[in-house]
Amino acid sequence: MLTPKTFELAFETLPPPKPFLPGIRRAPSRGFRLSPSDAKLALANALRYIPKRFHEEVAPEFMEELLTRGRIYGYRFRPEGRIYGRPIHEYEGRTIEGRAMQVMIDNNLDFDVALYPYELVTYGETGQVFQNWMQYLLVKRYLEALRDDQTLVVSSGHPVGLFPSRPEAPRAIITNGLLVGAFDTPEHFHRLAALGCTNYGQMTAGGWMYIGPQGIVHGTYITILNAGRLYLGVPESENLAGHTFVSSGLGGMSGAQAKAVEIAGGVGVIAEVDASRIKTRLEQGWVSKVSDDLAQVVSWMRDAARSQTPISIAY
Repeated sequence: MLTPKTFELAFETLPPPKPFLPGIRRAPSRGFRLSPSDAKLALANALRYIPKRFHEEVAPEFMEELLTRGRIYGYRFRPEGRIYGRPIHEYEGRTIEGRAMQVMIDNNLDFDVALYPYELVTYGETGQVFQNWMQYLLVKRYLEALRDDQTLVVSSGHPVGLFPSRPEAPRAIITNGLLVGAFDTPEHFHRLAALGCTNYGQMTAGGWMYIGPQGIVHGTYITILNAGRLYLGVPESENLAGHTFVSSGLGGMSGAQAKAVEIAGGVGVIAEVDASRIKTRLEQGWVSKVSDDLAQVVSWMRDAARSQTPISIAY
């Protein structure tokens, strides 16, 4: 049986509570629905990362997070300052793979990238890099120590340990949200997530490799173009010039729609209820124009369709 090498967090003193910067999106409360015994278990699961001498001070804080946010995030353990993907040589680590994965993790939690960075949600409303900031710190410790004959195993954000492996083996094996059989239900998932037992990582949040809408803009472009050919009779030699595509959503994935319809030569009108997401897509160049005036949007749409000018409009 393989015995993993494991680490624990070590603090001389607790990091101080930190203020939340204004203007940064925050995840909504996930709701508190745990029984008293489950709440006690959730607290114990979070405290396992903290040296015992600090439990008395940290436990009330964690319980407050659980009651008000529906999860224990361990906000005080988020590192000070800006988190972003720094140049790889600025990271500690025995292997380039261990340093590279730290870059990828930090990119997923960048204020300019993540949907709810304080709650470790990168995209998709619930797609988390880790369940809490203690896991973030601990995984960083493992990646710094990782050798090229070891593999880090991570289960829903929790580092199981460094296992002996081979240079040609993966340096990390990650699983997220694996519920099977009778337990594969939303009810079981929400309970287990609140307990700190599972994490929904989407595809690239918990997989540490988020690249934003660019990851699906090509597939979205092909889908929209083929829809035009299938339903509008657009010849294979032509694009969607003069045609209008109306949809909704400018989030981390749906934000690809606006650019995809422009690439396809058409006019896109994309509705979005969250103004902060529109602002992000506009600043990043994923959408061309923005207006909350429907008459203005319709005017732009008609002018562009008439002149066969590719454009995307956020409403």
